[in-house]
Parts: sequence; structure tokens; C-alpha cells
Amino acid sequence: MRPVRRVWIPVLLGLASCAVALAACAAQPGPAGPGSSESRTTAPPTSSGTPGGPTAELEVVVVRGTGEPEQRWTLRCAGPAPLPGSTHPWAAEACRLVAARPELLAPPPGNQLCTQQYGGPEVATVTGTAGGARVERHFDRTDGCGIAAWKAAEALLGPTGGAI
Repeated sequence: MRPVRRVWIPVLLGLASCAVALAACAAQPGPAGPGSSESRTTAPPTSSGTPGGPTAELEVVVVRGTGEPEQRWTLRCAGPAPLPGSTHPWAAEACRLVAARPELLAPPPGNQLCTQQYGGPEVATVTGTAGGARVERHFDRTDGCGIAAWKAAEALLGPTGGAI
């Protein structure tokens, strides 16, 4: 009978080296590829702002699908609380989200490994300022990373699957 170990050791070593190479590629910073949820900010936003002033002033534009009208909202927050002038339908929830998870408005990691699945035609753009940083963040649902980012920002972008 042949020892099985001798056959599997080179295979396992080869798989381990492939895993290390993939991890190294995924960790390298770089521009987001096509279909990624791209964004630009000067720095990750924080929940602090100027005393007495808004900590977030954002315009949220969502298109639910081809041929659908865009939905455009203004979100003004002082920390987790909405300010007058907000037209966002879930302003309280959206302000709490922006205050608690400012990283959602920061650029996604470069060269992310994402599952190739389609989550729907929804696209959204969030522009403005949050925590003193300029925000320009694009969301879509064209791959697993975009689907996860949308789900994490759902209080800001609204639910998927139809007009609101």
C-alpha cells in the first residue's frame, strides 16, 4: 500500500503558497477595479464637527433601476441627531448610522476580492461633508462587495427592491 502523505504534502504546500500570494495581492493598496464601489474622501470622516455646526451635510441620490426616477435627499446631522433642513425620509436612522459608522463613507479598500454576483440595478451617490472631511462615495450592487456595502449603509440609502 502506498503512503498517502507523500502525495498530499506537495499539494498542500502548493495551496498554502497560493493562499499567501492571494493575501499579499489583496493587501496591496491600489485603485478600485471596474464595478467596484468607488469613492473619494480626503480622510475617513469622524463624528466630530465644528462646535454648534453640523457634523454631516450630505446629499444622497439613489436610482433604483434603469428608467426609474432618481430620489434625492438632503441629510443634515449634528452627531446622531438630524437637523432642520433634512429631507431624508429616515433622517434619524441615517444620522445615527453616519455618526456610529463613519467608515461607510470612506473609500473601500483597494483591490478587494469580491464575489461575482449581481445584487440589483440600484446605484447611489453620497456627496458633501462628514466630520469635516469631503465625501464623494458611490454605491452599487454589481458584486458581493457592493451588496455588502449597500446593506451596511441601508439606513442612509434606503432598502433595495423597489421605489420607496
